[in-house]
Amino acid sequence: MINSNSVKEDIRSALETLLGPEVRTIGVDQSFRDFIGERFDSLMAVEVVTTIEERFGIEVDYVGDDVRYWFETLEKMEQFVKERLEDNVTLQAM
Repeated sequence: MINSNSVKEDIRSALETLLGPEVRTIGVDQSFRDFIGERFDSLMAVEVVTTIEERFGIEVDYVGDDVRYWFETLEKMEQFVKERLEDNVTLQAM
């Protein structure tokens, strides 16, 4: 089973490098777009997704995954990452 606190902290740590220390204060259900403001444009959204992919060794399908939904809040990102990590564990066990 994947540790939620660990995943959440790893996401914050990865995004802190990209977005700065203020990411440590964002609420788990607060929108990144609202929190970061005009800096959170489409290029920044791609950078956030790429940062998460690299940190956790997962792949995000921009067509199949609803990235606007899953990468809107820390809570949703955490759920997405945990599901992908659990899928990877299941696939490796086969």
